Amino acid sequence: MAGIPTNLSFSVTLGSMTSEGTDPKVVHFFDCADVGKTLVKYGREAGHRWRYRPWLPESMRPLDRKPTFPVLTRAQWSVRRTLEAVQCDVMHIHFGTRTGAANSRPYIPFVMHWHGTDIRKFSYQAASKPAIEWGARRAAHVVYATPDLRPHAHRLRPDATYLPIPVDFMELPMWRPEGGPKVIFSSRWDESKGGSAQLELLRDLRAQLGKDVVFEGLDWGGRAEEARALGVRLVPRMPKAQFLEWLSRAHCVVGQTSGILATSELEAVAMGAPTVIEVGNDYYPDSPFPTNVGRDGLVARVSEVLEDPLAAAQASNAAAWVRQHHGPESLIPQLAAIYRSAAGR
Repeated sequence: MAGIPTNLSFSVTLGSMTSEGTDPKVVHFFDCADVGKTLVKYGREAGHRWRYRPWLPESMRPLDRKPTFPVLTRAQWSVRRTLEAVQCDVMHIHFGTRTGAANSRPYIPFVMHWHGTDIRKFSYQAASKPAIEWGARRAAHVVYATPDLRPHAHRLRPDATYLPIPVDFMELPMWRPEGGPKVIFSSRWDESKGGSAQLELLRDLRAQLGKDVVFEGLDWGGRAEEARALGVRLVPRMPKAQFLEWLSRAHCVVGQTSGILATSELEAVAMGAPTVIEVGNDYYPDSPFPTNVGRDGLVARVSEVLEDPLAAAQASNAAAWVRQHHGPESLIPQLAAIYRSAAGR
């Protein structure tokens, strides 16, 4: 066309998009178990333009109930969320029922992050199914947090990929058990965590280990009172730093019986606490965690750890495995590539 130079390149601007090939600006909305917070922290340290916007600052989150907010607070959050979104190139939305964050404004590419109950349970329920399915269809990319979610995720989004839970080693206290032998159950007492099997394991442990062993767990979950009745000293939910300090005082940590490593188990292992857990077949190839040992095997392992917790910790290479497979530094390049693809770069 006459008068137009042929050696110029053109780019389309949407929100903060600039020229093709630049690092996209990303905002994380909401969170689960500080996964988003950790990813953004390490992403920013690597030079990426990522931001973290949870629903509430940690200091404002009630630990013992669901928060309730006046209409004005919700409206303020909606306005703020919109302003944050239009200044970014890609949104990263945590938890499948929260797709309204992507549906309430002109289209901006988003990554959907499924964490567990959302895709394992809520995606099958009539009330929440439409929102989750909408997110599955519209997301530029979908990631899921634990390997057991794969069949549920692929049912709605066949190209969904596994993004391991990141563990922030920098925030972990040193493992330093105190007092007499103490066994801490790290997860809430809930069927999603293997609640029935967890209580059966507890019964066997109490029968095997005797009265000198103290059992502690969180006062959280639908079956917490059953654990209390079986002799577990329940502690209230607490801020994360306090929770990690509590875990660090255990002589032995017992993980959930659902076959996966969630954040609390990974953190216990990473701080060096001897952690007893059975994982599902093929969930964590080449991991140091046993498969198919059953309750008897888990009881025997807890008993062995309590005989000499320090020796058990020194003999384990589990913390090194967590750093290799769940260290945020190794996950940032994978996530950055997903964002570049979502932004069309």
